[in-house]
Amino acid sequence: MQEKRGMMRVWNVWLVFLTFMLCILGTSLTRSGAVNSVHAFAESNIGHWFWGFLLIIILVCVGAYFKNRDYLRSDNQLDSMLSRESSFLFNNLILLVACVAVLAGTLFPVLSEAVRGSKISVGPPFFNRVNIPIAMFLLFLTGVGPLLAWRKTSVESLRKNFGFPLIGGFVAAGIGVALGLREFYVVLCLLLSVFVTLTILAEFYRGARVIATRTGSNIFSSVSQLTMRNTRRYGGYVVHFGMVLVFIGISGTAFNKDKQMDMSAGSEMSIGPYNLYLQNYDTTQAPNYSADRATIDVEKDGRSVMMLYPTRRFYPSNQESGTMVAISSTLREDLYVVYAGTNPDTNLPVIHAYLNPLVKWIWLGGAVVVLGTILALLPNRQAVMVFTTATVRESAPIPGSTQSAQILNSARSKLPSDHD
Repeated sequence: MQEKRGMMRVWNVWLVFLTFMLCILGTSLTRSGAVNSVHAFAESNIGHWFWGFLLIIILVCVGAYFKNRDYLRSDNQLDSMLSRESSFLFNNLILLVACVAVLAGTLFPVLSEAVRGSKISVGPPFFNRVNIPIAMFLLFLTGVGPLLAWRKTSVESLRKNFGFPLIGGFVAAGIGVALGLREFYVVLCLLLSVFVTLTILAEFYRGARVIATRTGSNIFSSVSQLTMRNTRRYGGYVVHFGMVLVFIGISGTAFNKDKQMDMSAGSEMSIGPYNLYLQNYDTTQAPNYSADRATIDVEKDGRSVMMLYPTRRFYPSNQESGTMVAISSTLREDLYVVYAGTNPDTNLPVIHAYLNPLVKWIWLGGAVVVLGTILALLPNRQAVMVFTTATVRESAPIPGSTQSAQILNSARSKLPSDHD
């Protein structure tokens, strides 16, 4: 927005300021022991130095802002709530709300101690309850942003651009419900994921179709040309698609299953579509540790599909133990099997199994985000003008003449611009 419209300079500068302030705040929390957390790994008297440094940063940032506030004034104002500028603004606001929610939950023990004299911590339910709706709105904006025009979007344009993706999203949600999905946020995530994916595909298709019509190349070559002519825009769309994959992976947590039981040789545990049979368990000795290992045959639909070997190690040098998790990972689900130790009452190994759907989609989405970021950093490739033989034969200009220049300008004007 600052580059295209000369807007939001103050906002952008303060986002930079706040980012650095929050980095120092996070460091001070882990060093001062102000918050009891697994992340507060070091408690020392260096904490007050960080608080002092944070105060200096605040003073410098405020001073820099007031010194440059005339330069930071916006050149334009927001013309309409139905515009790409407003989608950027809402995107920023919703991320800021998520930041404040996480910060408030993190600092709540400190605030409660200051007010009531005792520390009260908040757990995962608080963060999930607050941030899941925020994440759904953020996903919605990911699909809406590319469909909105700068300055103002007409109702007719909205109807044209939103119609097909929204219908596709509702159809997908309906199919999900028919197949048994009942979790509200999972169904909503499915709807929005399909909606965003279709908006991204539509953006690529519209631009590629124009290039294919004017150059005669096939649609795949046209997509490549379109992307390389505006890498930042279309690389951004690839990043959006990567985030869709991440959201799909996260939505799978609603269907996580786990089961734990004492198992003897030959016993069975069922979890989801899998049956786990403990064939045997033994103890091995390595140079620096001893290991208890279970051999588990995993069956699905009545046939053996894999063998898993969860292990529990004990290191006598430091009297510590650790588990080596056995993992079977597919695009559909991950099966984790843990040798959790031995039950002292029954002297039997305790096996804990976890079935987590769609975990790989999170990793796949992260990889797509990285690829999209790399693509966005590449320099734009200039458009190549293509002339048909008929055009040259009809015009037959004299090289270097005014007519030749006119034909070149005419052809250039017909090529799609980077902002089409």
